[in-house]
Amino acid sequence: MTELFDRRGRDRRLVMTLPAPIVELLRNVITELAEVVEQPDGEVGQRLFPRAYLDPTEETAEREWQSAVHDDLVTTRLQAINTLVADLDGGRRKRGDAVEILLDEAAETRWLTVLNDARLALGTALGVTEDEPLEFAPDDPRANVADLYALLSALQDELVAAILAVLPATGTDDEPRI
Repeated sequence: MTELFDRRGRDRRLVMTLPAPIVELLRNVITELAEVVEQPDGEVGQRLFPRAYLDPTEETAEREWQSAVHDDLVTTRLQAINTLVADLDGGRRKRGDAVEILLDEAAETRWLTVLNDARLALGTALGVTEDEPLEFAPDDPRANVADLYALLSALQDELVAAILAVLPATGTDDEPRI
């Protein structure tokens, strides 16, 4: 990918510039993610909403935990997804089929969270592991999904790099001294 992020203005707000077809693709992926979050079934649902208690003898505690937090987690994720879709829809069209999207600090965090959730969902569906490369034959229907996974990964990586670029290299004077 080319450089997608730039800091502009006095507040050094992050500006993301994407080709319009990528914006539409992201919008579709994120909209589909909302459906998965609303109905988190199967392996993908388990990956997005992992168990709090891994011990099988703690089923009662797990049910209590899920009843206490699951709806709030779903609501929070859906709000982030809906706001991200609004960010995409509210992007400013530029020359040459590009779309500029302004991100404040809250939007940076929201984008990282939603991109991560989308990658988790796609990666789980594809069976991504650290041990095996994500390669499929061109005629394999999973090849397009793998390409999308790679796109989301690259976008997330560049966003992290853009955020890290403005952090102090050695910390701040506010850090406690040991």
